Amino acid sequence: MDSDTLQVFQSELTCSICMNCFLDPVTIDCGHSFCRPCLSLCWEEGQTPRSCPECRGISERPHFKTNIALKRLASLARQARADHDRRSEEQICETHQEARGLFCEADQTLLCGPCSERPEHTAHSHSPIHGAAEESREKLVKRMRSLWKLREEMQISLNQEANKTQSFENYVALRKVMITVLYQRIPLLLHEDEKLHLEALEREGKEICQQLKESVLRMTQQGESLKEVYRELTAMCHKPDTELLQVRKEGPSSEKHSSRRAAVTLKCYLIYGYSRLRDGAP
Repeated sequence: MDSDTLQVFQSELTCSICMNCFLDPVTIDCGHSFCRPCLSLCWEEGQTPRSCPECRGISERPHFKTNIALKRLASLARQARADHDRRSEEQICETHQEARGLFCEADQTLLCGPCSERPEHTAHSHSPIHGAAEESREKLVKRMRSLWKLREEMQISLNQEANKTQSFENYVALRKVMITVLYQRIPLLLHEDEKLHLEALEREGKEICQQLKESVLRMTQQGESLKEVYRELTAMCHKPDTELLQVRKEGPSSEKHSSRRAAVTLKCYLIYGYSRLRDGAP
Protein backbone atom coordinates (compact mmCIF):
# COMPACT_ATOMS: atom_id res chain seq x y z
CA MET A 1 0.00 0.00 0.00
CA ASP A 2 1.55 3.32 -1.09
CA SER A 3 1.77 6.22 1.35
CA ASP A 4 -1.12 8.21 -0.21
CA THR A 5 -3.49 5.24 -0.12
CA LEU A 6 -2.39 4.44 3.41
CA GLN A 7 -3.08 8.01 4.48
CA VAL A 8 -6.60 7.95 3.01
CA PHE A 9 -7.29 4.53 4.52
CA GLN A 10 -6.16 5.66 7.97
CA SER A 11 -8.06 8.96 7.82
CA GLU A 12 -11.31 7.02 7.45
CA LEU A 13 -10.44 5.03 10.57
CA THR A 14 -9.43 7.97 12.74
CA CYS A 15 -11.37 9.03 15.83
CA SER A 16 -12.29 12.72 15.57
CA ILE A 17 -11.78 13.19 19.32
CA CYS A 18 -8.23 11.85 19.83
CA MET A 19 -7.18 11.88 16.14
CA ASN A 20 -5.77 8.37 16.53
CA CYS A 21 -6.77 5.10 14.92
CA PHE A 22 -9.99 3.74 16.46
CA LEU A 23 -9.58 1.89 19.75
CA ASP A 24 -12.50 -0.33 20.80
CA PRO A 25 -14.75 1.67 18.43
CA VAL A 26 -18.46 2.25 19.02
CA THR A 27 -21.02 3.70 16.61
CA ILE A 28 -23.64 5.90 18.27
CA ASP A 29 -27.23 6.69 17.25
CA CYS A 30 -26.34 9.37 14.67
CA GLY A 31 -23.97 6.99 12.85
CA HIS A 32 -20.67 8.57 13.87
CA SER A 33 -18.01 6.38 15.43
CA PHE A 34 -15.49 7.06 18.17
CA CYS A 35 -13.06 5.24 20.44
CA ARG A 36 -15.01 3.95 23.42
CA PRO A 37 -12.52 5.52 25.90
CA CYS A 38 -12.74 8.89 24.12
CA LEU A 39 -16.53 8.88 24.14
CA SER A 40 -16.67 7.71 27.77
CA LEU A 41 -14.39 10.53 28.91
CA CYS A 42 -16.24 13.06 26.78
CA TRP A 43 -19.67 12.10 28.11
CA GLU A 44 -18.41 11.64 31.65
CA GLU A 45 -17.73 15.36 31.83
CA GLY A 46 -21.45 15.82 32.40
CA GLN A 47 -23.10 16.50 29.06
CA THR A 48 -26.87 16.44 29.53
CA PRO A 49 -28.35 15.29 27.31
CA ARG A 50 -25.53 13.27 25.75
CA SER A 51 -24.70 14.52 22.27
CA CYS A 52 -22.42 13.44 19.44
CA PRO A 53 -19.04 15.21 19.71
CA GLU A 54 -19.04 15.62 15.93
CA CYS A 55 -22.58 16.58 14.84
CA ARG A 56 -24.10 17.37 18.27
CA GLY A 57 -26.98 15.00 17.59
CA ILE A 58 -28.66 13.76 20.77
CA SER A 59 -27.94 10.15 21.72
CA GLU A 60 -30.65 8.39 23.70
CA ARG A 61 -28.53 5.43 24.75
CA PRO A 62 -25.58 5.73 27.13
CA HIS A 63 -23.92 2.42 26.24
CA PHE A 64 -23.01 0.82 22.90
CA LYS A 65 -21.54 -2.46 21.70
CA THR A 66 -18.14 -2.54 20.04
CA ASN A 67 -18.30 -2.15 16.25
CA ILE A 68 -16.48 -5.38 15.35
CA ALA A 69 -16.02 -4.59 11.65
CA LEU A 70 -14.57 -1.17 12.44
CA LYS A 71 -12.33 -2.70 15.09
CA ARG A 72 -10.86 -5.14 12.57
CA LEU A 73 -10.31 -2.39 9.99
CA ALA A 74 -8.60 -0.25 12.62
CA SER A 75 -6.30 -3.16 13.43
CA LEU A 76 -5.45 -3.50 9.73
CA ALA A 77 -4.75 0.23 9.55
CA ARG A 78 -2.37 0.00 12.50
CA GLN A 79 -0.68 -2.99 10.90
CA ALA A 80 -0.25 -1.13 7.62
CA ARG A 81 1.30 1.80 9.46
CA ALA A 82 3.54 -0.56 11.45
CA ASP A 83 4.72 -2.30 8.26
CA HIS A 84 5.49 1.09 6.77
CA ASP A 85 7.41 2.20 9.86
CA ARG A 86 9.37 -1.05 10.15
CA ARG A 87 11.10 -0.26 6.90
CA SER A 88 13.05 2.41 8.79
CA GLU A 89 16.66 1.65 9.68
CA GLU A 90 16.13 1.38 13.45
CA GLN A 91 13.97 -1.73 12.91
CA ILE A 92 16.64 -3.53 10.90
CA CYS A 93 18.76 -6.15 12.65
CA GLU A 94 22.37 -4.94 12.55
CA THR A 95 23.71 -8.49 12.50
CA HIS A 96 21.55 -10.01 9.73
CA GLN A 97 20.29 -6.85 8.01
CA GLU A 98 16.73 -8.17 8.16
CA ALA A 99 13.62 -6.55 9.59
CA ARG A 100 13.00 -7.36 13.23
CA GLY A 101 9.44 -8.53 12.76
CA LEU A 102 9.09 -11.01 15.64
CA PHE A 103 8.43 -10.44 19.32
CA CYS A 104 9.89 -12.78 21.94
CA GLU A 105 7.49 -12.95 24.86
CA ALA A 106 10.02 -14.51 27.24
CA ASP A 107 12.78 -11.93 26.68
CA GLN A 108 10.44 -9.07 25.72
CA THR A 109 12.64 -8.27 22.71
CA LEU A 110 12.24 -7.75 18.97
CA LEU A 111 13.94 -10.29 16.71
CA CYS A 112 14.55 -10.93 13.05
CA GLY A 113 14.03 -14.43 11.61
CA PRO A 114 17.63 -15.67 11.97
CA CYS A 115 17.90 -14.25 15.51
CA SER A 116 14.78 -16.18 16.55
CA GLU A 117 16.55 -19.42 15.56
CA ARG A 118 19.56 -18.80 17.79
CA PRO A 119 19.98 -21.22 20.76
CA GLU A 120 18.99 -18.65 23.38
CA HIS A 121 15.64 -18.05 21.64
CA THR A 122 14.64 -21.36 20.06
CA ALA A 123 12.77 -22.56 23.16
CA HIS A 124 10.78 -19.32 23.42
CA SER A 125 7.47 -18.46 21.86
CA HIS A 126 7.65 -15.88 19.06
CA SER A 127 4.85 -14.00 17.34
CA PRO A 128 4.59 -11.24 14.73
CA ILE A 129 5.01 -7.82 16.32
CA HIS A 130 1.59 -6.56 15.31
CA GLY A 131 -0.15 -9.68 16.61
CA ALA A 132 1.61 -9.36 19.97
CA ALA A 133 0.80 -5.65 20.14
CA GLU A 134 -2.88 -6.19 19.31
CA GLU A 135 -3.08 -8.88 21.97
CA SER A 136 -1.58 -6.45 24.45
CA ARG A 137 -4.07 -3.75 23.39
CA GLU A 138 -6.96 -6.14 23.86
CA LYS A 139 -5.81 -6.94 27.39
CA LEU A 140 -5.50 -3.25 28.13
CA VAL A 141 -8.97 -2.55 26.74
CA LYS A 142 -10.48 -5.25 28.96
CA ARG A 143 -8.78 -3.75 32.01
CA MET A 144 -10.00 -0.32 30.97
CA ARG A 145 -13.58 -1.52 30.73
CA SER A 146 -13.38 -2.93 34.25
CA LEU A 147 -11.76 0.28 35.46
CA TRP A 148 -14.47 2.43 33.91
CA LYS A 149 -17.21 0.27 35.37
CA LEU A 150 -15.53 0.70 38.74
CA ARG A 151 -15.48 4.48 38.24
CA GLU A 152 -19.17 4.52 37.33
CA GLU A 153 -19.99 2.57 40.48
CA MET A 154 -17.89 4.98 42.48
CA GLN A 155 -19.71 7.96 40.95
CA ILE A 156 -23.00 6.48 42.12
CA SER A 157 -21.57 6.07 45.62
CA LEU A 158 -20.26 9.63 45.48
CA ASN A 159 -23.67 10.98 44.52
CA GLN A 160 -25.26 9.01 47.35
CA GLU A 161 -22.70 10.38 49.81
CA ALA A 162 -23.35 13.94 48.65
CA ASN A 163 -27.09 13.40 49.06
CA LYS A 164 -26.50 12.10 52.58
CA THR A 165 -24.66 15.31 53.44
CA GLN A 166 -27.52 17.48 52.23
CA SER A 167 -30.13 15.27 53.89
CA PHE A 168 -28.29 15.37 57.19
CA GLU A 169 -27.99 19.16 57.08
CA ASN A 170 -31.74 19.36 56.46
CA TYR A 171 -32.33 16.95 59.36
CA VAL A 172 -30.26 19.08 61.75
CA ALA A 173 -32.17 22.22 60.76
CA LEU A 174 -35.52 20.46 61.27
CA ARG A 175 -34.37 19.02 64.59
CA LYS A 176 -33.49 22.51 65.81
CA VAL A 177 -37.01 23.70 65.02
CA MET A 178 -38.52 20.72 66.83
CA ILE A 179 -36.41 21.34 69.94
CA THR A 180 -37.36 25.01 70.01
CA VAL A 181 -41.06 24.19 69.69
CA LEU A 182 -40.77 21.54 72.41
CA TYR A 183 -39.17 23.88 74.93
CA GLN A 184 -41.78 26.55 74.28
CA ARG A 185 -44.30 24.22 75.89
CA ILE A 186 -42.41 23.68 79.14
CA PRO A 187 -41.63 25.95 82.15
CA LEU A 188 -39.17 28.84 81.76
CA LEU A 189 -36.85 27.18 84.28
CA LEU A 190 -35.81 24.65 81.62
CA HIS A 191 -34.98 27.18 78.93
CA GLU A 192 -31.29 26.98 79.86
CA ASP A 193 -31.50 23.29 78.98
CA GLU A 194 -32.87 24.29 75.61
CA LYS A 195 -29.76 26.37 74.93
CA LEU A 196 -27.48 23.49 75.93
CA HIS A 197 -29.48 21.05 73.85
CA LEU A 198 -29.28 23.25 70.75
CA GLU A 199 -25.54 23.85 71.22
CA ALA A 200 -24.89 20.11 71.54
CA LEU A 201 -26.95 19.44 68.41
CA GLU A 202 -25.09 22.17 66.52
CA ARG A 203 -21.71 20.82 67.59
CA GLU A 204 -22.46 17.19 66.76
CA GLY A 205 -24.13 18.18 63.50
CA LYS A 206 -21.05 20.11 62.37
CA GLU A 207 -18.78 17.19 63.21
CA ILE A 208 -20.83 14.67 61.25
CA CYS A 209 -21.30 17.06 58.30
CA GLN A 210 -17.55 17.63 58.22
CA GLN A 211 -16.93 13.88 58.15
CA LEU A 212 -19.42 13.46 55.30
CA LYS A 213 -17.84 16.32 53.33
CA GLU A 214 -14.37 14.86 53.84
CA SER A 215 -15.69 11.51 52.61
CA VAL A 216 -17.08 13.18 49.48
CA LEU A 217 -13.75 14.95 48.92
CA ARG A 218 -11.77 11.71 49.25
CA MET A 219 -14.07 9.91 46.84
CA THR A 220 -13.86 12.80 44.37
CA GLN A 221 -10.06 12.73 44.49
CA GLN A 222 -10.06 8.95 44.08
CA GLY A 223 -12.37 9.28 41.10
CA GLU A 224 -10.00 11.77 39.48
CA SER A 225 -7.11 9.38 40.09
CA LEU A 226 -9.03 6.59 38.39
CA LYS A 227 -9.78 8.84 35.44
CA GLU A 228 -6.10 9.72 35.14
CA VAL A 229 -5.13 6.02 35.14
CA TYR A 230 -7.79 5.44 32.47
CA ARG A 231 -6.27 8.20 30.34
CA GLU A 232 -2.79 6.71 30.79
CA LEU A 233 -3.97 3.28 29.65
CA THR A 234 -5.69 4.86 26.65
CA ALA A 235 -2.46 6.62 25.70
CA MET A 236 -0.59 3.31 25.97
CA CYS A 237 -3.03 1.64 23.59
CA HIS A 238 -2.44 4.35 20.99
CA LYS A 239 1.33 3.88 21.01
CA PRO A 240 2.95 2.27 17.95
CA ASP A 241 3.35 -1.50 18.17
CA THR A 242 7.04 -1.52 19.09
CA GLU A 243 6.62 1.20 21.73
CA LEU A 244 3.62 -0.56 23.23
CA LEU A 245 5.57 -3.79 23.59
CA GLN A 246 8.38 -1.89 25.31
CA VAL A 247 5.86 -0.26 27.69
CA ARG A 248 4.70 -3.70 28.78
CA LYS A 249 8.03 -4.53 30.41
CA GLU A 250 8.44 -1.27 32.33
CA GLY A 251 7.96 -1.16 36.08
CA PRO A 252 5.87 1.22 38.25
CA SER A 253 4.22 3.03 35.33
CA SER A 254 3.13 -0.11 33.48
CA GLU A 255 -0.54 -0.70 32.71
CA LYS A 256 -0.66 -3.78 34.93
CA HIS A 257 0.72 -1.97 37.95
CA SER A 258 -1.38 1.17 37.45
CA SER A 259 -4.69 -0.58 36.95
CA ARG A 260 -4.13 -2.96 39.87
CA ARG A 261 -3.06 -0.14 42.17
CA ALA A 262 -6.13 1.94 41.34
CA ALA A 263 -8.53 -0.99 41.59
CA VAL A 264 -7.21 -2.22 44.93
CA THR A 265 -7.17 1.27 46.44
CA LEU A 266 -10.70 1.98 45.32
CA LYS A 267 -12.09 -1.35 46.48
CA CYS A 268 -10.52 -0.88 49.90
CA TYR A 269 -12.04 2.56 50.19
CA LEU A 270 -15.49 1.43 49.10
CA ILE A 271 -15.40 -1.39 51.62
CA TYR A 272 -14.01 0.55 54.58
CA GLY A 273 -14.51 4.25 53.81
CA TYR A 274 -18.16 4.83 54.56
CA SER A 275 -18.58 1.93 56.98
CA ARG A 276 -15.91 3.50 59.23
CA LEU A 277 -17.66 6.84 59.06
CA ARG A 278 -21.05 5.28 59.72
CA ASP A 279 -19.69 3.36 62.71
CA GLY A 280 -18.00 6.46 64.08
CA ALA A 281 -14.45 5.28 63.48
CA PRO A 282 -11.75 7.90 62.78
